[in-house]
Amino acid sequence: MDSGKLITFEGLDGCGKSTQLEKATDWLNAQGYSVLKTRQPGGTIIGQQIRSILLNPEHEELQPESELLLYLADRIQHLQELILPAKTAGKIVLCDRFHDSTVAYQGYGRGLNLNSIESIVAHCIKPYAPDLTILLNISPETVASRLECRQEHAEKDRLDLESLSFFKRVAQGFQELAATEPDRFICINGEQDIEDIHLQIVNILQQRLQLS
Repeated sequence: MDSGKLITFEGLDGCGKSTQLEKATDWLNAQGYSVLKTRQPGGTIIGQQIRSILLNPEHEELQPESELLLYLADRIQHLQELILPAKTAGKIVLCDRFHDSTVAYQGYGRGLNLNSIESIVAHCIKPYAPDLTILLNISPETVASRLECRQEHAEKDRLDLESLSFFKRVAQGFQELAATEPDRFICINGEQDIEDIHLQIVNILQQRLQLS
C-alpha cells in the first residue's frame, strides 16, 4: 500500500464491534498486511488513564461537558501519538470507536450542543477522518440483554448503567451520521451470526480498500 488507512468500528455497546475488529485484524495479518489494532478511549498510556476516569462507575459526579472534553483529549493524543505515525508508515489502523461515537453518545445521547467544540474538531480531528467506518447496528433492546450477559462476568462501567432511552438516542445519532456520509459508512446488521458478519466485513475490505 502506498499509504496507510484508518478503518473505524462503531456501534452501540454490545454490538460486537470489538469481536469483529479482532477478527478483521487476524484476517488482514494473514493476508500479509501491517496492522495496528487500537481503541478509543485508551489507545495510549495517557488514554488509558483517561479511560479509567471515563468508565469508572464511581464517577457519578462527572459532568457531561467534562466527559466530552476528556474524550476529545484522548482522541487528539491518540491521533498524534499513534494513529497518524502508523498511517504514515503505511499501516492499516483498525480503531474501536472514533469521533462518531462522541457525536452519537455525547451529542445525541447526552443532548450536548457540540457547536462549542467545533473549532477543536475542525482543526484537530476532521482533517484525519476515517477512510472507512463499519457500523454494526443492533436494537437498543438487544443492547440491554447483551450488557446483562456481559455483566455476569465483569463489573459494570458507567455506560453499562445508562437507560434504554439513552441508547435509543445514541442509535438515532449513528443512523443520522451514516445517512450523512454514505460513502464512508458501511452499515451491517449486528444481530447476525458472528461468522456471517465477519465474512461481510472481509468482502467490504476487499472491495472498498482493494485488498486481495
